[in-house]
Amino acid sequence: MSAHLKRVDTAMTERVPPQSIEAEQSVLGGLLLDNSAWERAADLLTQADFFDFDHGLIFAAIGALLSEGKPADVITVFEQLQSTRNAEAVTLADLNALAASVPSAANLRRYAEIVREHSDRRKLIAQAETVIARAFNAKGATAAQIVAGAGGVAILTDKRSTTEAPLALPDELHSVEPFPLAALPAALRPWVADMTERMQCPPDYVAVPLLIGASMLVARRVSIRCQARTDWRERANLWALIVGRPGTMKSPAMQQALAPLERMEARAAATFNDTMKQYRVDQTTHELCIKAGEKEAAKVLAKNRAADVSDCLSGGDEPEVPTRPRYVVNDLTYEKLGEILSANPDGVLSVRDEMRGLFLHLAREENASARAFYLQAWSGGRYTFDRIGRGTVTVEDARLSMIGCIQPGPLADLVHQARRGAADDGMLDRFLVAWPDSSGDWREVDRWPDNDARRSVWQAFDRLDTLDAAAIQAQIDTDAEGDARGLPFLRFAPDAREEFSDWHHDLERTLKATDSESLEGALSKFRHHVPALALTLHVVAGGVGPVALAPTQQALALAEYFESHARRLHGSDRRVAVRGAKTIIAKARSGALPDPFTARNVYSNHWAGLDKAGTADALDLLTAHRWLIETELSAALTGGRPTTTYRLADGARNG
Repeated sequence: MSAHLKRVDTAMTERVPPQSIEAEQSVLGGLLLDNSAWERAADLLTQADFFDFDHGLIFAAIGALLSEGKPADVITVFEQLQSTRNAEAVTLADLNALAASVPSAANLRRYAEIVREHSDRRKLIAQAETVIARAFNAKGATAAQIVAGAGGVAILTDKRSTTEAPLALPDELHSVEPFPLAALPAALRPWVADMTERMQCPPDYVAVPLLIGASMLVARRVSIRCQARTDWRERANLWALIVGRPGTMKSPAMQQALAPLERMEARAAATFNDTMKQYRVDQTTHELCIKAGEKEAAKVLAKNRAADVSDCLSGGDEPEVPTRPRYVVNDLTYEKLGEILSANPDGVLSVRDEMRGLFLHLAREENASARAFYLQAWSGGRYTFDRIGRGTVTVEDARLSMIGCIQPGPLADLVHQARRGAADDGMLDRFLVAWPDSSGDWREVDRWPDNDARRSVWQAFDRLDTLDAAAIQAQIDTDAEGDARGLPFLRFAPDAREEFSDWHHDLERTLKATDSESLEGALSKFRHHVPALALTLHVVAGGVGPVALAPTQQALALAEYFESHARRLHGSDRRVAVRGAKTIIAKARSGALPDPFTARNVYSNHWAGLDKAGTADALDLLTAHRWLIETELSAALTGGRPTTTYRLADGARNG
């Protein structure tokens, strides 16, 4: 790339002004790799901040493309430069070299800060030279007048052009992938399509609860070892959140999806009630036998006090108290949940129509023990309750599955709290998230359900309920005596394991390059989600032996879908920032804010979503997108602490 290196024309020195070509290249390379990183640079940099003239042209071309909602990659940027007749000195090879110069955009903000710092120093040098020249030729001006005439050495302002058109504010939510129906087993797919059409709801609202229910049944019988020669094991239990506004049919759809499990729960309850009736008869008979034996023993002893009456007092074996089999639980304390899991060691599914209440309950400091239990119940393993009233209750292997609904607002608040350190223990990260877009279309559908499709699902669930691990060739560990130990397991077939390993390698690289801690936490849990989904899909499809390639590829398709929804969830802070930014623009245009204004002028009004932290986020967003001009006044000018003021850019004054 030709070096149009700008040098400050100075009489004092011929030294090269402050600059970092490497940092400029890293900024541009990161933007070409990841357009979403623009927000991390645009509030700091303009074209004029680049020391290399061509770098400034490339930055401007990227900004122009993104402001029009177009992607900015090597090809589109080159075409943009050509269209503005600025491609003479910038070749396609130069742009390819920039894109290849950085592995990711993870550190782009820091590179942008370096570029900006060098730019500010160059501006300071230019201002200082003006002051020197004016001081040598003062013509009666005072020192203060000389400094003011030079633009004020004590002030560093953004110097951003006030005539540049503002960039469009980002969407409130990240885009998400539609649910991949082809990733469902053939036994489930028709019923999801049928329910989606008849209820006029997103397929996600039916498919995801159906998957969670199936995974719970699979987790009761078998687990998966993810590698060929290690004991890395994942259970199939999964947690998921269905996200949607009120009235979007998320709760009715979830209820329909879980109907097979509710049928099992009702059937088990009816059987248990019949068993309890017989138990009460047997228990009463046992008690009568004891009383009769006591009377008989008394008669024998009356005749012979040395007689052996042990047979009379034995009363026979006491009947065993029946255990109620459970599949689904709803609103209960965590101690009661522990009792149910102790009696049903294969696991249960917790279903909640509204998850917000549970999250708020577990967030209280006095409920730390309950929160710890839930976290353990996702991971699995032994858990013991020691309580004075209840005594000791041991759950040998806690396997809890969970599904519930929540609205976007409360969920965004939870993410916001976790990001600021409250309840940041990874609980929210454990949930798969289904947050689909609303189609906006609706039509009346009045037809009978597809009974064949429904029957197929119910039969599949019944088969999972009675699954025999040995029948699907699951292996099991043994102890020193040769007795079975632990949950049976399957491994990946060789081709499936290769596919999974490639995905796992890419995941670990993504985790290292991710600069969002909350998103990193969520994506790290996919080490569990993907094997659990692959195992579930394999067993639901009737697979025998190692987990095959087809269900593994389906699980990876679902992982791509769920990852996009995780990115929406952990980017939902942007929703608050965008709404706050729109409020600030409206208030500034209406005169409700002074010109210029400070952050305090905004948050002191207590407008919705604009507390101190929310105001800072919204102002950062507006300066990054050229809606506001930011000016930093030094302490020398304000007579106190440094102050930052904002005013509408010329292009943002009219809506």
